[in-house]
Amino acid sequence: MEHSQQYQLGPWIICPQSNTITNNAISNKAHSNKSGTHSLDNKSMQVLLFLIQHAGEQVTKDQIFEQVWKNSIVADDILSVTVSKIRKALGDNARSPTFIKTLPGIGYSLIASVEKLDSDKLASIKQVSNKSDSNKQESTKGIKAPGIYLGIMALLFVASLALYLILSDEGSSTSQLNINSIAVLPFDDLSAEQDNQHFTDGLPDAIINQLSQTNSLKVISRYSSFTYRGKYNASEIGQALQVEALLDGSVQKMGEQVRINVRIFSTKNGQQLWSKTFDSDTQNSFKLQDNISAAIQEIIQPNYVPRDGNLSLTTTKAISAQAYEWYLMGQYHWRQRNPKSLLKAETYFKHSLELAPDYADAHVGLAITYANLHHFANWSERKAIDKALPHIERALALEPGSPTALATKGMILTLKANYETGFSVVDSTLIQQAQQAFLLSLELDNNATTHHWYSSLLKRLGNESQVIQHMNQAVELNPLSASLKRSFSNYLRSIGKPDSAQRMYQRALILEPDHFSHVIDSTHIFRHTQQSIIALAEWQSTNAELFINCSSDEYCEQVALAYLNIGANQAANNVLARMGPKHGHFLDSLDLIEFGLKAEEQKVLLFKERVALNRPNNRRVLFDLGVAQFRAGKFRQAKITLLKFDPEWREPASIKLSDITADNYIALVLHAVTLSNLDQKTDAEFLLKNIQIFLKQDQVFDKIQAQFVLAEINAQLDDESQALVHLATALKMGWLESNHLEWWSLENNHLLQPLIGNSEFKLLLEQHKKKLNQLRQRVTRKLSTISNSIK
Repeated sequence: MEHSQQYQLGPWIICPQSNTITNNAISNKAHSNKSGTHSLDNKSMQVLLFLIQHAGEQVTKDQIFEQVWKNSIVADDILSVTVSKIRKALGDNARSPTFIKTLPGIGYSLIASVEKLDSDKLASIKQVSNKSDSNKQESTKGIKAPGIYLGIMALLFVASLALYLILSDEGSSTSQLNINSIAVLPFDDLSAEQDNQHFTDGLPDAIINQLSQTNSLKVISRYSSFTYRGKYNASEIGQALQVEALLDGSVQKMGEQVRINVRIFSTKNGQQLWSKTFDSDTQNSFKLQDNISAAIQEIIQPNYVPRDGNLSLTTTKAISAQAYEWYLMGQYHWRQRNPKSLLKAETYFKHSLELAPDYADAHVGLAITYANLHHFANWSERKAIDKALPHIERALALEPGSPTALATKGMILTLKANYETGFSVVDSTLIQQAQQAFLLSLELDNNATTHHWYSSLLKRLGNESQVIQHMNQAVELNPLSASLKRSFSNYLRSIGKPDSAQRMYQRALILEPDHFSHVIDSTHIFRHTQQSIIALAEWQSTNAELFINCSSDEYCEQVALAYLNIGANQAANNVLARMGPKHGHFLDSLDLIEFGLKAEEQKVLLFKERVALNRPNNRRVLFDLGVAQFRAGKFRQAKITLLKFDPEWREPASIKLSDITADNYIALVLHAVTLSNLDQKTDAEFLLKNIQIFLKQDQVFDKIQAQFVLAEINAQLDDESQALVHLATALKMGWLESNHLEWWSLENNHLLQPLIGNSEFKLLLEQHKKKLNQLRQRVTRKLSTISNSIK
């Protein structure tokens, strides 16, 4: 469908080029202040256009996924949310639809009339719209003259009321509001030029930082509250963010003068609880911020006294407006967390510090940027640490009580401790210093980012319960952050909770379906499939410039591993050749792949034993060790390891169906087969049949892997026919070996050994190898254009 083509859908004009829908009947209605134009995000517009293309037809969910989310790993929830957005924009009702009808178990159908609009038709619509505007203006003229005196009287009344409010403002601002939780929303830019976005966003940012230092007040992170830009419903936000009150405002710049209106209102009934207007000039931005923060602090907690060393309420920073603007631009770019934006952030923070060398916040921003250039680009840990530490030390020398600077110090020292000691020494001085910085920061400021960073330190120390506690606290303060949920999902995966990790990642995907590096991030959480490998090749092709010099180690590592996974060695080597020094964990992955290809199970076992020495209580590590021991024929050792994984499995007969979960069923299958190899046949059969029952309840997120495990279970129960049925289903759904989770091929799978002599199994193996070869060829063809363009 042409991007420039517009459509008439009932009363709505659909414009794909601007991603808008317009109903002139609403906007032209006499005396109406409502806007008849709504914006849709890209995916919502694509779904709507696909339904328009198939108007009157039954459109299945699979058809929509293939068209709109091709080669992406998504769930039905995303489509439901997207259709809900479209319906809301159209004013449609799912129960009594005018536009989109739900077909249960099938998909959707567009039931309203639709037509393409040519240029003549569009001109006619515009003419009618202009005429309606003229009629609206004429209709108001008749009431202007008779009402002129009433208008004058009203103006006088408003002026008197305003004077009264100004005179009484000081007294009203001292009344305390009974608020325990609040979200600060983005401010509106009411300036004629609409060019103050950095400043407009900076004000609520500063207010959030100040209010979050009040321990008794829950303040939602800007990453969640800033989701609600533009029109919003107070009660809906209150429910989504679990807060009692909202704070919003507007900024109006007139020359060198700026006027800021701030208000607080209830999420229960939308009632305004407090408001105030602040006037200043643009050269006193910091003083203005301090005044606003102080006024809000006073109305919420009048007895609040800043902690020692934390004088941000009373200290006016002598920073120029230009330095502040550079700082805001740097802050915006480091939050994008990709190589290009991080390099832009570095430039902006440096510009800010050239104008204001003692600007502590800019030093902090630059330190965070350098740390992120390790995490999200190709900087080594040493380079990132050496660049970041001097800036954070300078920031703390300027503002010793800055919660953000303290948290950043903790984050950088955590990175340094990992680099220098590998956390082999739990009581190292660096770790103690990092922990002290985090705890002091959290004492001053209950901040989502600090909880997140601190959880990284606790994760390295193996303190699982505290990691989850701080991650949950971060999610509570920042409930709409997709990046936080992605991080949480990675942690859940690392501690042996794969299903929980996948569900958490899916929540992130619903919040941010178009995340730039989604296809890369998902490789940590999900198994490879044919579709995911193709999506990676497509993504690399689209972002070829990132792979010229591997501007992100993370991107290059995951792409190379995926290509090695299907035997596309040349494609992988092309990526590997462009990488600089490789991280230790990546070199370990390459070694493990080589051991697996050569069937060197003893080397794999030695490797897994070394990992387990450093992480003796990690369930994922224990499971991997148990598999390595099983494959090496050390069944008694495997049993001991799996009982460390879950001590409750010591008495197999006492393991109830309710004890089997989507997170532990794969490990329990291994435990059962281990018992079978130790002549505990009855216990093994009991467990395997119970796991069969569990899997048929459809509680596992990864449906493909569930089918594959059912094949393994039936093979162990000597039911070859059912094993082959499930295996064929898994392969048809796109199952692939995944070298980031296992080091063996389908042919060498230890739980499918009873099928080795089966002719049908051999046929499935041949078909699988043929599909792998086709996939390799497809990837190679796709990437050949990239290789030629960057040689």
